[in-house]
Amino acid sequence: MVASINGFGWFGLVVYFAVMGFVMKGVQVPIPLAISRALLKLAILLRLRDPIEPHSHWSTRSKSKSKSEPKSEMPLSPAPSANGDHDAPTQSGSTNPIAVDSSSVSFSSRSRSEYKIGVNVSAAKANSSNPVRNMADADSTADHDGSRSGQPSSEGQRWSIPIDLRTAPVAGVILLLLTTTIDGSVLRKGIVGEDGVRPYDVLVLFISLAYISTALDSTGGLRALAFFISQKSARTPQLSPPSAEKTASGVQLYTTLYVFWFVAGVIVGNDPIVLSGTAFLGYMTRVTGITTPTAWTFSQFIAANIASAALVSSNPTNVLIAGAFELNFLTGYTKNTLLPSVITAVVAYPLLLVTFKTLKVPRKDGTSGVPAYIPAQLTPPDVDPRSALLDPKGAVFHSALMLVTLVVLVGTSFVKSVEVWMVTAPGGIIALLRDLWTERGSHPLSTPQEPEGINLGRVIVSTSRYEPRYSLPAFGRAFRRQFPTTATTISRLPLSLLPFAGGIFVLARALTSLGWTSIFALWLAKISINPAILRDPKFSHAPHIVASPKILAGAIFSTALASNLGAFSWTFSSSLAGLLWVSILKQKGIHVKAREFAAWNCLFLPILSTVASAVVLLEVECFQ
Repeated sequence: MVASINGFGWFGLVVYFAVMGFVMKGVQVPIPLAISRALLKLAILLRLRDPIEPHSHWSTRSKSKSKSEPKSEMPLSPAPSANGDHDAPTQSGSTNPIAVDSSSVSFSSRSRSEYKIGVNVSAAKANSSNPVRNMADADSTADHDGSRSGQPSSEGQRWSIPIDLRTAPVAGVILLLLTTTIDGSVLRKGIVGEDGVRPYDVLVLFISLAYISTALDSTGGLRALAFFISQKSARTPQLSPPSAEKTASGVQLYTTLYVFWFVAGVIVGNDPIVLSGTAFLGYMTRVTGITTPTAWTFSQFIAANIASAALVSSNPTNVLIAGAFELNFLTGYTKNTLLPSVITAVVAYPLLLVTFKTLKVPRKDGTSGVPAYIPAQLTPPDVDPRSALLDPKGAVFHSALMLVTLVVLVGTSFVKSVEVWMVTAPGGIIALLRDLWTERGSHPLSTPQEPEGINLGRVIVSTSRYEPRYSLPAFGRAFRRQFPTTATTISRLPLSLLPFAGGIFVLARALTSLGWTSIFALWLAKISINPAILRDPKFSHAPHIVASPKILAGAIFSTALASNLGAFSWTFSSSLAGLLWVSILKQKGIHVKAREFAAWNCLFLPILSTVASAVVLLEVECFQ
């Protein structure tokens, strides 16, 4: 069979594995200076960028920046005078960078956006007793850096092309198309799908729920929920006076959250749990004083992905598997996956608890430290949860919208004529329209606003940049000024995962069109790898599989379990949920390295996958 593969087939296979390598380990490819200058001029000509003067100081890497340049101070917005008027800004025509002291900025009560502009250290220390303010400060400093990375700030610098999970899959597809290895029909089938398999459903569901969850986070709803749960779990110690400080049991709270993640994951799936639950954990661990939230974040991620294997509606992958083999959602799929999912979750809990209770948080010098991953007692702050709400009406609206969307999604999962995008896309659009409508009459400042309580530090801006009226950056600035919250919500969406997922769908379809799927099906007729291999006629019609249907049944349901449990494997790119999980944690100031992710999962994945496989095997042998 391998001999029948032509040169295009081998080229397609090499491209596929090269793309997966770049997904796991990205690289930066520098562009020659001459080409960078040409691209910069073209971008300015097409109004994709603003013209940049030779002495612009936006980039800290700019070689033209002089250390001796004086800095002058002015408020980020005009400070109100005693009679209520605003003083006119001074030195507006200066060509030097202006050091902005934003402590005098007045904020609108409507503002609920979170921006990284810098934290005033002295003010932060002065307000260290305010948990709501500290939490907002931490979030503001945890946003993504490097929005201008890879782009020259002047004609003296050059561009670099990132080849990573954002660009590698798309580049691989373009390369296959340019070399005529695949044609347009493969591209269409990779996105639109066929035979009941619709990859675009996954993309629409993913981005729609992401917007609703991010909008809910922007209202302060998840932050308020973190305060509420941490306070409700606290109790006054026995034999203590009523005025004694309330504490919560770390193990009890850990157990409660684990059960909640699993039950909610079975009902709504892993994506909503990752989208909303991860942000919630970022707040909760902070307000309860947990400095190393590893145990809490990993338990949430593992519980959600185990739970997502139970029902067809819990994960789009399950929909693809059930649709590919025409399985009844209840009697054909759930009957065979619910028990393995529950037993695996039951085994995972003591495994996680014992592991994180036994191990101590290592110090930076490598010695074992005193802090525990799961503290015996937690002390939540005495703060009114409602004070954390930046937009109470918005929090209620987005919470209700998320609940309604998920209920309708689960309820219509048994109706084949109703596609996933028909339910999730309206929910995301309604959330977006609501945010635009509520900000339609706002009159924001000339710069993005902050939630009340955030202390802005000093930022370096430049007044020498010419800002044309009609350009893509100008449109972005105008949109951000008019709709600050909506703009921030959109900027926090994992939009880079859309080309990643779409490109992977097309590359997987390319392997099928090039004949590799049939070869893998013959090689791995006794092992479950992915639904495309199992659906191949050369697998299902193999003599020993026809003689024993248990082999095919075991392969199908082991694939269902593996595709869900595989999310907590050794790379973030094993699943969209993993990429989203680490991205949200980074936004909340929790950084999980790839090596750390792989090391922890090396402890859990082999045991849990063995348990799940054993249960599937027993089911197939005893009940099929």
